[in-house]
Amino acid sequence: MAIVLHTESAMLGFVLFLLLFLANVGRIQERTEQRTTLKFLVKSGFSPIECWHRLRNVWRDKVMCKTQIHFWHKHFLNGHNDTVDNKRSGRPRTKVIPENIEKVATLLDEQGKLSLREICDKTGLKMGVVTRIVKKELKLRQRAPKFIPTELTPEQKESRKDIAEQNIQKLCDSPDPEQFLQSIITGDETWVNTCEQESKQQSSVWLTKDAPRPKKAKRIPGNKKVMLTLFCDAKGVVMIDWLQPKEKINSSRYIQTLAKLKECVHQKRGNLWADRSFWVHHNNASPHTSFQTMGKINKWGLQILPHPPNSPDLAPCDFGFFPKLKSELRGRRFLTVKALQEEVRRILFSWDKQTFEDIMHDLVAR
Repeated sequence: MAIVLHTESAMLGFVLFLLLFLANVGRIQERTEQRTTLKFLVKSGFSPIECWHRLRNVWRDKVMCKTQIHFWHKHFLNGHNDTVDNKRSGRPRTKVIPENIEKVATLLDEQGKLSLREICDKTGLKMGVVTRIVKKELKLRQRAPKFIPTELTPEQKESRKDIAEQNIQKLCDSPDPEQFLQSIITGDETWVNTCEQESKQQSSVWLTKDAPRPKKAKRIPGNKKVMLTLFCDAKGVVMIDWLQPKEKINSSRYIQTLAKLKECVHQKRGNLWADRSFWVHHNNASPHTSFQTMGKINKWGLQILPHPPNSPDLAPCDFGFFPKLKSELRGRRFLTVKALQEEVRRILFSWDKQTFEDIMHDLVAR
């Protein structure tokens, strides 16, 4: 039955196509006959309106319109005898053609920040044509640049590449790469506020079309902040330290932090402390790399995993631990700094081991 229905549908489509084709042929034939008759009437000296009346008496509702009558009347008066339309030049030059596509592509290669309106002004093309060329033919989309902390110099880029290769080589040369990854203890400092601002997505609400847009204050009165120092590894939190209100992060203060880290590693990671098989990973902030700090690190026999300059995307705290922590604090307000510190500690120790492993594995991928 399906085959029969398909065959009948195909035959019906063919019949409709044939009828449309014959109707179009009939219209072309009528048009040619009217123009031939009109040429005879023009040669006989009839005016355009008289020609229209005489043609209308014969072809009734199918007669040419008065505008066409005037056009062909003038055409025959000028000595032309053909009754067919002149060949047209084809698509206008402002259409989506290879020449215009190449013109827009070259312009965008030279000046990539042009808007669609500016492209129209420089090429003389219409907005619809430019939009189709850019989005459909060239398959381009306009995107704002990604924010980065600083623009790296060629030397810094080379250093970033070399350090990444060195760290990957250490991982590959290790008898047990997974054990090597678990021996990395990474840390950094960050400010934590008693009232973290909600993200744009968290503060969005559903409203009716005519409802006014909600408001949100940029600064919240009474907001206090405290600096958190966090050290973690692939198993979990190793150390949490807080900066006192009047303290500053300098070499002396960071040496105290490293001393606390030694005690925490001795207590929580005894297997790593026994043979000093762990690596301390931190960024290149001045307190971390000063002559005084490095002297203590060498004296204690700590191993430092190199970190490239200005590369927060290669610091697990910056791309993993801190963003996750602050996302859980957003939209919440704490009356005291102590309450904030207790909540931060509760959140950090509530994460399962898989969370820490995923972030440290992400460091290898990055």
